[in-house]
Amino acid sequence: MGPWSAVAKLLSEAVKIWRPLVATVDTQKYVRVFPDRPAVGWMIYLPTILTEHHVPEAHALIGVADEGNQQMGTIVVSVTDGAFSGTDPEHVRSANAIEVRLVDQDLLPRYIDL
Repeated sequence: MGPWSAVAKLLSEAVKIWRPLVATVDTQKYVRVFPDRPAVGWMIYLPTILTEHHVPEAHALIGVADEGNQQMGTIVVSVTDGAFSGTDPEHVRSANAIEVRLVDQDLLPRYIDL
């Protein structure tokens, strides 16, 4: 494990409280692929059950369970080798690939639809 797991745990607890339609952790320097959609950045929470089949580019997928222990969504993690950097070409490539995959499957919402 590493810093990513602590951040994912914090994100998981936050989404259990606020139940957002989407939640992200990224940096200001990260440039997303689709300006009309949330950025994946380091990690993104979507209130959808996702598997490796949906997002093979993800370095980790973390199911988020509600109080009744039912999965309410998934955190998709783009980088697990350290803290995400919006200026690291490999980190950006990983996050961009996840964004494209999610859009291809109509899983990354547009801001106008949130």
